[in-house]
Amino acid sequence: MATDKPKFELHRCPNCGGSDVAIDMGEGKLRCNFCQTLFEGKKVNAAGGVEKLRGKVVEEGAEDIIPSEEIIVTFKCPSCGAEVVIDANEKTSASCHWCRHIFSLVDKIPNGAVPDLVLPFKMKKLVAEQKIRSCLDTYREKIDKTFYDQFNPKDIRSVYFPYFIVDVNAHETMKGDVEKVADVDKDKKTPPWTIEQHYLTLDYDLLIDDLTVESSAARLNQNRDVNSNNIINAILPFDTENAVAWDANFIRGVAAEKRNVNTRRLREVVMLQCGDVARQEIMKKIPSYKRGARWDDEHLDLRGIKWKAAYLPVWLYSYEREGDKRIYYIAVNARSGETVGSMPAPKSGERISTKKRARHEHEHETRVEIRNFEIKDVEKGTTQAWLPEMVGRNDNRAIGSLATGRDDMLLSEKRNYENGKGYAEETKKNKKEKTASEKFFDSILGPLSEGSEKNPVRYIATVIGLLIVAGLIVVAIFSAIYGLIW
Repeated sequence: MATDKPKFELHRCPNCGGSDVAIDMGEGKLRCNFCQTLFEGKKVNAAGGVEKLRGKVVEEGAEDIIPSEEIIVTFKCPSCGAEVVIDANEKTSASCHWCRHIFSLVDKIPNGAVPDLVLPFKMKKLVAEQKIRSCLDTYREKIDKTFYDQFNPKDIRSVYFPYFIVDVNAHETMKGDVEKVADVDKDKKTPPWTIEQHYLTLDYDLLIDDLTVESSAARLNQNRDVNSNNIINAILPFDTENAVAWDANFIRGVAAEKRNVNTRRLREVVMLQCGDVARQEIMKKIPSYKRGARWDDEHLDLRGIKWKAAYLPVWLYSYEREGDKRIYYIAVNARSGETVGSMPAPKSGERISTKKRARHEHEHETRVEIRNFEIKDVEKGTTQAWLPEMVGRNDNRAIGSLATGRDDMLLSEKRNYENGKGYAEETKKNKKEKTASEKFFDSILGPLSEGSEKNPVRYIATVIGLLIVAGLIVVAIFSAIYGLIW
């Protein structure tokens, strides 16, 4: 648990002992401003170990926020002895006004300001600017001209956004309908667009490592009429396994948004995302059912869950259009370079989004493991021919054709099959048996009509043969005429 009276620690360079340390944006490491030594933070979030998780574990930085409690701290500079007063509710670090040394909180304060982990920036501002310009150029013809023309690199900000990093160990049971394309039988009585529907009961252990969930109330508001910040989800995932222990030097000169949401508010969100992640991953375990699935009954038995608070790095460009109640953003993941924007269209009130279904895109990238997988029950449904349009549930528990309600690929395959079959029958019906003379002329005129490019040897042989025949005919004619005269 966090202490009532927080302590401060002076972080020094391991080479020279200096405390004037700041992050190197391009390297993702700390640099001593005195001796220029680069050094890394302590990595404390390695992947794995989720299978041992039991019960609810909440790290210090993820503890519930103490409401309306001011924590005013007076501390003595370890370097020069000066006394400095700081409001720990507002700041996580301080600079001595005499010697300029930087101090950071050692004990975590349950006020949402100090996380357990921080993922360092690993991208310079110039690179982020290039990626934002490229995004603008891609959509130049579709977005508001004023938005494009007024782009100013000075407005790009380095920001740390607050997230919870959640590990989950659970056991899940799923029941529902799955579909696949039926195997065509030997006598070809089963059309190639025929589908089979099965009812499956799946039982397995679900291990999710580092599920990232926003911990800012403002970011959680997904009202599209007033909010365009879902792009913060769209630039996921981050390589959270490289996060380091909290060190205020990593946010020196960088804006940081304070966490203002407790774990209990996000428990339902986490369970919902766990279900979404599981549905995406489980399809890999039943590859023959490529058409999709609809799970009507799901039960998640939570064995263990671990909450960690973290700061994740983003380069952010924002724009506010006059008369528009929405703020527009372009965000760059400062680790992977993933760039996503929400930009105003020429007509007021409209917008251009460079990526859709942000959270669901991230679910494909979440580290998840399925263990002890078992199919307990399989009921084969009635084989049925493909209908032009099927009725799907179109809910969050459905994947593939059972979510969309139709399958254009199979419908197209049916049409091609029927058209091809009809063409073949029509060709066969109209086809006549050729006479011997027709076959003979086809063998001669065919190569000539094809030309020399398709089969030059055959073409030349045919021409030479025709010339020889023509010569023999001419000789025979002259011989006959000569015999009549003489």
